[in-house]
Amino acid sequence: MKHRFIFLLLPLLVLSSCVTFTSSIFDPSSSDSTVSSEVSSTSIISSSPNDSLSSSSSTIPMGSPFIPDSIDLVQEVVNFWSIPSTGNPKVLVVPVDFPNRRFASPTTVKANINTAFNGAGTSTFQSLNSFYKTSSFNQLDLVGDVLDIFTTSLNDSYYEDLADGVGNTTVINEIMNYYDGIIDFTDYDYNQDGYLDGIYMIYNHPEEGWDSFWWAYLWSYFGSSRFDGVLPTSYVWMPYEFVAVNNTINALTFIHETGHMLGLEDYYDYAVDDGSGNEYGLGGADMMDSNAGDHNPWSKMILGWIDPLVVDTSMVVDLLPYISSGQALLITDQWNGTLFDEFIIAMYYTPTGFYRGENDYFFDGQKGLVLYHVDARFGRTAKNNSVYPTDFINNNTDTPNKLIKFIEADGNNSLENTGWMWAEDVYRPGDVFNGNRNIGYRFHQTSLGAVDFTIDFKSETNNKINLHISY
Repeated sequence: MKHRFIFLLLPLLVLSSCVTFTSSIFDPSSSDSTVSSEVSSTSIISSSPNDSLSSSSSTIPMGSPFIPDSIDLVQEVVNFWSIPSTGNPKVLVVPVDFPNRRFASPTTVKANINTAFNGAGTSTFQSLNSFYKTSSFNQLDLVGDVLDIFTTSLNDSYYEDLADGVGNTTVINEIMNYYDGIIDFTDYDYNQDGYLDGIYMIYNHPEEGWDSFWWAYLWSYFGSSRFDGVLPTSYVWMPYEFVAVNNTINALTFIHETGHMLGLEDYYDYAVDDGSGNEYGLGGADMMDSNAGDHNPWSKMILGWIDPLVVDTSMVVDLLPYISSGQALLITDQWNGTLFDEFIIAMYYTPTGFYRGENDYFFDGQKGLVLYHVDARFGRTAKNNSVYPTDFINNNTDTPNKLIKFIEADGNNSLENTGWMWAEDVYRPGDVFNGNRNIGYRFHQTSLGAVDFTIDFKSETNNKINLHISY
């Protein structure tokens, strides 16, 4: 059962905005990887007892990762989401213009927005719908009903001059009141919890920079009006120019903001060089960072799209490419039954599928083992005056430690120093995390101290990698 929290408290939360990049997203079906329609426990992992192993493997128990019987997902534990993470929900998508700023070609605008939201995926383009069907392994089929152009009652400056959040809420009220009696809003409450699953407003006004009224962001409806018994909750507010980029339809901002509608945080750095020592987020290498690639394994775990494959004892494991299989290991010194804790996640990165063509962000195209350090404990104690308030102790902007970060194979802190991930940050055969690489690596929690396991990258053959994990 998913829980819904009262959204009236959400003005205390940060304006979740996006960075806009126009890098291409590629169809996994055009790569050398095949995306399965479902990620099942039987297809996830192989203990590989019959593989040819080094002589040292005789000291490693032939265990296998386990899938927890029951865990909470992000929509059950945070108070900022609106779109169910599975199923076939529908959301309202409304092109918005103003009496003093009318769309010149309403038919074209509506068609372009519909393509960005609902269009078919190709080798060089993914709509929001096609991206999320693939990323979720066909567990989320999100459809946007694109309405006709809605012209507000007053000029654009009126809404901009209202208090934060009030201008957007005022536009929502105008839209909902106009369509009340025309639209049955219960059709947009997929899980029947009494809340609108989402409304996207694509406005006709030039963007004016990050953190301005005229930008792209997710925020919460401030009103209390119900329509057909349904209360609006989260909304996306974004400029049309982010859809039509250099005369090309672009869905990346839609995709990023929908990550927030599902309950995901921003993973980029809102304030670089702010003295926090927490710099550059994930270096652009994530859909919730620079709108590039795919959602990382932890994001998919907390959305319920892939199973957490927990490792807490020594074993030998084969791992298939993450982008096509959804395989990823959650490796921990102590499993506490929750995805909202501190641990390491391992995936086999390949520059295929949604990662194909994203070399500038993703390790110069170097395939291999990629490790994430996740510290997703709840309890806002780290920095209460943060520019990125959140339910978690950590964020990727200005807390002492990051919510999620890469563990660089070469250990030279290049991401914090340059803002980029390099080929040398990917683990290759012969590399041993907490061995000949990252010796003495430590968790953030003093109670955990130094990591007490090693991850030995033994081999990469036949489109899989072999890891020896030793405690």
